[in-house]
Amino acid sequence: MSSPFLAQENNGISMGQATRTTKLALNFGSRTSGGMNSAKRVYLDTTVTILNRARAFYVDFFLAHSEKFAERVTYFSDKHQDYRERSISADELLTWAEFCTVPTKNHPCPLEGWNFHISSPGCPTVYRRSVIKDAIGKVRAYLSNLKNWEEAGGKKKGKPGLPQAKNHPLKEEGWEAQSPTLVVRPKQAALHIPQVKEVRAKKVKERKSDPDLVTVGIDLNIKNLAVITVRHHGLILKTVFCKDHGLDQHR
Repeated sequence: MSSPFLAQENNGISMGQATRTTKLALNFGSRTSGGMNSAKRVYLDTTVTILNRARAFYVDFFLAHSEKFAERVTYFSDKHQDYRERSISADELLTWAEFCTVPTKNHPCPLEGWNFHISSPGCPTVYRRSVIKDAIGKVRAYLSNLKNWEEAGGKKKGKPGLPQAKNHPLKEEGWEAQSPTLVVRPKQAALHIPQVKEVRAKKVKERKSDPDLVTVGIDLNIKNLAVITVRHHGLILKTVFCKDHGLDQHR
């Protein structure tokens, strides 16, 4: 679970730190008692190798075409009844990446040097799209961190490293692992690995001017304890009705 807290303010940007803990369960028992299945482990390791290779392909692809992340997309706003611009979405990046890298009957020639079928033949579509989404997140986070680093003065120390292909929870989205702790209980053992991540947040006035801002509204009323709505681009994405389950009668 993350628990962010603000620490300081730099050039109008609030800076702080979020923390979380990853728990890796350990089981050293025999297979008959629920321990590790060595044959399955081999298959899992092979699958990890295949996915890492596919992920590396798309991380390299997006780094080579990083300007695509800055692209703006025109859309029609029902709320404002006019055309506006927003950042390109992850789904749109995925569609574009597949068009550039995956040969099809209607599009048999991908970009030169970027034929995914040559790099990872036989990779199922669902896995390919999964690693594309993962690569988008890794590269987008890297580009954002790099921009923040450059705006802060671009000192040699603290420059973000290039995203890696390995899918390990301790290295995703800029999280930095701390020293792990072995927790042993009567019937189980686990490694508790704390991680920290720098948090940057613009001032409220600046965030309100963001055309892609997602807003959450909470309305207290009589019939329900509260009604929570989530809006984006003038559209209601989700509505949650919170019941009081009779608590109001006992106040």
